[in-house]
Amino acid sequence: MGILGKVLAVISLILVLWGVYLGYAILTMSPQISGTWGHVDENSVELDINVYFGKPLPISGGIEEAEVYWAGIKIGTLKDLKIGFLKENARGVLVLNSNEAVNALKEHIRNGERSEVEIKIRGSIFGLPLLRGSFSQPLETELLSYISNVSIESSGDLIKTPAIEGMPSQWGEVKEDTIVILSDVKLYNPNSFPLPLFGIKYTIDANDYQIAQGELLERVTIPANGRATAKIKTLVDTAVLPNVIAEHINRGETSELTLKLSLGVKVFSREVTFELPAVKKTVETNIVEELNWALSR
Repeated sequence: MGILGKVLAVISLILVLWGVYLGYAILTMSPQISGTWGHVDENSVELDINVYFGKPLPISGGIEEAEVYWAGIKIGTLKDLKIGFLKENARGVLVLNSNEAVNALKEHIRNGERSEVEIKIRGSIFGLPLLRGSFSQPLETELLSYISNVSIESSGDLIKTPAIEGMPSQWGEVKEDTIVILSDVKLYNPNSFPLPLFGIKYTIDANDYQIAQGELLERVTIPANGRATAKIKTLVDTAVLPNVIAEHINRGETSELTLKLSLGVKVFSREVTFELPAVKKTVETNIVEELNWALSR
């Protein structure tokens, strides 16, 4: 074998070994995603992402751009996720558009709180545009459960406030600036006399922002020691939701929902307003952990 043949044999052996190690590395790696929040405001949210592969990868390349879609709407872009030769990790920045995320939420609600999150990837290996593809993950939520199960006990001495025994709710019309929620307020009157209900004022606050307010659709009388259902219509102000998203992240992905109810009733022909105790609920998320879960599917 001549010198050229020996050189080609060595190159072939190197390529075979490289291919074997690359295949082994890809098949056995267990990638993990970690991240820290970067700049956050009402317009956009940045997440600095670090992907750890578990072992050095014998390639050089990266993801030039990855587009994130929710319910068919582009809500974010991951740029410049670069993989160095024999490096164990790669870094990039995911930028989410808060207003487009709200539009995607509307579409998600229109579809019965069922949608898909899709990521489309464009990248290269050794400068060659070999990375093209996408993967998706179905998403189902039960957002109305936060208010449907609300209950408030009766209180008072001579005249007791009506008790709230639940607020089964469903989505109504989704508009440009508002989302409608239709609820049946289950009321119990512990008094020995009926209470004609002529009004309900209902608000939902999230992180000190008022995001919704509701009102009674039709009057109803709660019988003595009995029950009745009051129908209310709540309007969610979607214009304020980007601020709520930013505040949620700034609070460590934690939000506090506060539900306030007041009932206007007639007691012996006299109009009385009962301010019921506020109901507070905590909403927590862990977006990075959910990214890890999606990656392991």
